[in-house]
Amino acid sequence: MVPGRATARADDLLVLIAHGSTKALAELYDLVSPLLLALLRSRHSTMDQAKDALVGVFAQIWRTAPTYSTGPYALDWIIDQTRGDARTGAPGRAA
Repeated sequence: MVPGRATARADDLLVLIAHGSTKALAELYDLVSPLLLALLRSRHSTMDQAKDALVGVFAQIWRTAPTYSTGPYALDWIIDQTRGDARTGAPGRAA
């Protein structure tokens, strides 16, 4: 997917997630998990730790999607959810 389209789609999906759509969460996972896993892998010593952290990030996205403000920065907002304690995999706070 073209980056601009990915951002627009991520924005749409976050709005749907904020309204409780688990289907949108699954689609968002398919769209951005490779990117997020690469980021998390650089912060964790094992792939298993990175994958555990990824689960935490998507739980954080699910909980904080209602605070997301629509716009052109959906991927930035999603990446911000990965900012947390690299040792524990705890997701970061909502942007």
